Amino acid sequence: MSADHEIDFLPPKLKDLVKREVERQLKKNLQEEEPPQLADLPQVQQIGVAPRNVSLFSRLYLRLYGGTVPSFGWVFAVFGFTFAFIAAGLMGLDDTIPRQWVDAGKGKITSVDETNSSYNDRKIYAYLFSMTDQQISGTSYGFNGKYEIGDEVTIEKSGHRYRIEGLTLTGVPWFFPLLFLGMGSLFGVIGLGAMMSAWFTGGNTIICLQDGIAITAKFIGMNPTSISVGGGKRTQGKPVMKVDFEYQVDGETYTASAWALDTARLTDKKYKVVLYDPMVPKCSVVLDGLPSGIHLDESTEQFWTNPLHCVLPLLVTAVVVAEVVAIIVLTIRAI
Repeated sequence: MSADHEIDFLPPKLKDLVKREVERQLKKNLQEEEPPQLADLPQVQQIGVAPRNVSLFSRLYLRLYGGTVPSFGWVFAVFGFTFAFIAAGLMGLDDTIPRQWVDAGKGKITSVDETNSSYNDRKIYAYLFSMTDQQISGTSYGFNGKYEIGDEVTIEKSGHRYRIEGLTLTGVPWFFPLLFLGMGSLFGVIGLGAMMSAWFTGGNTIICLQDGIAITAKFIGMNPTSISVGGGKRTQGKPVMKVDFEYQVDGETYTASAWALDTARLTDKKYKVVLYDPMVPKCSVVLDGLPSGIHLDESTEQFWTNPLHCVLPLLVTAVVVAEVVAIIVLTIRAI
């Protein structure tokens, strides 16, 4: 029985639709692209055989930048640790640490100054005090009207810290620094985790570029990630896409993935060149998925990048490291 007889019972319009779909599928199958020969691919001829040369700045760029997705870790790390630094440095953690205060004697108010801070719409004032008999002076914070210049006050002591009885050391409610420190540190650690992941992923990429074996990999699909770029209140951002390719080594099937906003370069052909680590075949890199800053010098068969591309990654890394160190130092000092 022919295919036409099998669909004779269908309505004419539906029958034509089915026949067109069958013809389309047959045409697609007949035109299925065959895997290209490696030797015929320009990319394979350009990169040459291993070991290849990966310049120092390319190594830094791959380690510190790593691509579109890891760069979001920069944002989390910088903004997160900046908030934590504000909490530990500008707000201060002195009032958040439980302390045992003891009477240190009497002192006098020498100055009363209005600060820029307020709490529950009440302005915070700085009360400067001194203990002339002990050559000790300091500042405590409270609301207006608590004391006036010349008033005698009781001074308390805890370790090397002194305060006016009943007042605070920073003028900020104790939970504010904890809130900023906790939330900031949480986002900072998430960002730092992404940066560390990029560091190790970049290391794997360097190994593949330097010692990897070239192979063709078949495009098997792409999916949007949870990360989007751009957009606003009324418009949705453009998602970062994860593009997957499949390749085989010694009968085992592996997947190579690349992440990009613009996938045209990754999906223009069904087969792409992948370099895989001969020691760990599942470790691979799609050549067309490398960061745009990485280039190949055909004359020297060297992967290189402009040193200027490393300035921002190095700057971000330095800022994050400096903020983490400062937060640790300020926290220890507060304790």
